[in-house]
Amino acid sequence: MDGQADAITEEIQQNSVTHGLEFERHCLSQVEKKFTLEKETCVVIVTSTTGDGEPPDTALKFFRRLKKKTLPSDYLSHLNYALLGLGDSNYTNFCNAGKTLDKRLEELGAQRFYPCGWADDAVGLEQAVEPWIEGLFPALKQFLSLDSLNKSGPCSYETSCDSIHCTVKLAENTEGVVQSEKTEVTNVTANGHSSTNGDPPNDSVDSKEKQEVSNGHNVSTSELDVKSVINGTESLERKLEDVLLEDTPEASLRKSVQPLCDSAVTVPLLSPAYLIIKYDPTESVVDQSPSPLNTSTASNISNATIISADILTSQDAIKKTLKLGLKLDSDFSYQPGDSVSVYCQNEEKEVEMLLKRLNVLDKADCVCQIELMKDTKKAKAVIPLHLPTVSTLKNLFTFHIDIREPPKKSVIRQLVEETTNPKEKRRLQELCSKQGMADYTKFIRNPEISILDLLHAFPSCQPPVERLIESLPKLQPRPYSACSSPLKIPGQLDIVFNVVNIPEGDGRSFSRQGICTGMLDKRTLDIQNIGYQESEGTNGKGLQLQISARSNQFFRLPVDVSVPIILVGPGTGVAPFVGFLQHREMQMSHPETEDQVFGETFLFFGCRNQSQDFLFREELMRLQEARVLTELFVSFSRVSSTEEPKYVQDNILKHADQMLDLIENRNAVIYVCGDARNMAKDVNQAFMTILQEKRGLSDSEARGHVTKLRLGKRYLEDVWT
Repeated sequence: MDGQADAITEEIQQNSVTHGLEFERHCLSQVEKKFTLEKETCVVIVTSTTGDGEPPDTALKFFRRLKKKTLPSDYLSHLNYALLGLGDSNYTNFCNAGKTLDKRLEELGAQRFYPCGWADDAVGLEQAVEPWIEGLFPALKQFLSLDSLNKSGPCSYETSCDSIHCTVKLAENTEGVVQSEKTEVTNVTANGHSSTNGDPPNDSVDSKEKQEVSNGHNVSTSELDVKSVINGTESLERKLEDVLLEDTPEASLRKSVQPLCDSAVTVPLLSPAYLIIKYDPTESVVDQSPSPLNTSTASNISNATIISADILTSQDAIKKTLKLGLKLDSDFSYQPGDSVSVYCQNEEKEVEMLLKRLNVLDKADCVCQIELMKDTKKAKAVIPLHLPTVSTLKNLFTFHIDIREPPKKSVIRQLVEETTNPKEKRRLQELCSKQGMADYTKFIRNPEISILDLLHAFPSCQPPVERLIESLPKLQPRPYSACSSPLKIPGQLDIVFNVVNIPEGDGRSFSRQGICTGMLDKRTLDIQNIGYQESEGTNGKGLQLQISARSNQFFRLPVDVSVPIILVGPGTGVAPFVGFLQHREMQMSHPETEDQVFGETFLFFGCRNQSQDFLFREELMRLQEARVLTELFVSFSRVSSTEEPKYVQDNILKHADQMLDLIENRNAVIYVCGDARNMAKDVNQAFMTILQEKRGLSDSEARGHVTKLRLGKRYLEDVWT
């Protein structure tokens, strides 16, 4: 959830001005450098959760310091705090890092001045973040006895409160993406007028006029042409009318219905503009290539060459699955269970469409410089670290800015200011408002509407390109599990993924592929199922990648090779287990392990159809024949038979006695990889059911037993949503 804690703390900092407070903001990685809890008396902490309930990498040192058993129970008795945890309820240990920190702070004597908040990315962080921030400032001022503070102008907290220092502490997860909004300060009535004092304006309209203004009917469409990318490769010109939603009595992206369309809405605070772009047409074009090396993670980034691309599914399969072989730099190392982050780029045609829509396509290749506005009202404004200060618009929007992420409410709030059509303006106000939360979720977040889709749907919105550069998030690398072993082929790493295809519709104005999977698919079209050999004379253009290692210390083969392992990985979730088995094969063939006893291995794999998407079928059969894989249990969800198990959890239950013996009597370790929303939960329930039915445990007892396995690192997950 990279950047989410950062965005939320920035929101808190900016809104503090309207409440007469001044916040400092620090990352928890700066502990002992810029702050220590021992010297603070009032803090607000925002922290995310990663992996299997672990704190983000940036906060590990901070957490370790507080875990010291030698700390007395009154160590932080001087400290008062509020804490907001970010997590995803699709994962087992929801907001575990925040809850662990809250418990430890309480154990050390710290006092909460405001109840903790737990934001769930599975339903939208904003649903918890928005009301939590709304209540934070009244609680903070009440705690500080600032109810009578003059709100007409900002003041330093230190000055107002006997030099007591209030600091926003930040724990940011560098692994992942964001929903956060500005504190609501403006009420907007159904006629689009606004007031900043919380009361509706005196202007009134009759009900007919109000409906026409608020429901979005009769929006005049421009002659703007829209390029629609078909299957990510072909494009065509179509009129904007073809991509706008039809006029219907139901709510849609462009239209609301009662009661929202007739209600006064409260919109977020408008973030001040703070960047300007200066163009220099006389300068030569800068290198149009990805440059994550200018970030703080530069030392972790390596180059890789795609040397093979194999399609693992049949032509009639629902999904196309690719296995890429990557030739690594000599300094890149990994272990089975680790993953690799691939730095990707936005689709060229999509970037062109966006720049055309922003009326800057003629400047796309012009060298430009990003600078701070001298008169900006943004507090402590800095140029975001992911933006190169000298670049081109094409480079910025291709390699550095995520143009697919559903726009945050703060972005939509900015678009309101740049929209001239009253009906469109009103609808955008609704979508970023507190009252329009359900519509935002239904029409923007869930269908994954992009900024380009939004601009297509609201043609009178003409934002300056600078505003989007300020507000759109960083284009993050995408993680993929390693499905190979460095012992088998040194210097090479394999990854496996489904090519994501997203159809037009539900507000999406054109079909598209996943940003990274689409990029990798297009780059390897010429070598799929053929391979690439440098000796053949090709220069390998387009086959170069930038990658970084993502070590997973908690998802590794047992150090004791005699321990049995149970592997559960349907679909591409089988990827790390192919690496596990290849690694185990090399260990077993080593002369020094000739007398070593190796534990049995059991793999549960599932797919739709045996003839279409049975991934690694030949390799798994080979490993089974070589007695590296003891037993392979396969299930096919689209078979017509009602007797055979359809899903991996069904197969686990079918072999309940064997699984119980492995867990209870032989200390087997369970590994689960794949979908977090359904599969991982169903597998967890399957093991609980075995304990209930075979050992007579109650539901709570079975749940506690599985939790004990997790705490003992005998039930490990690498899952995703």
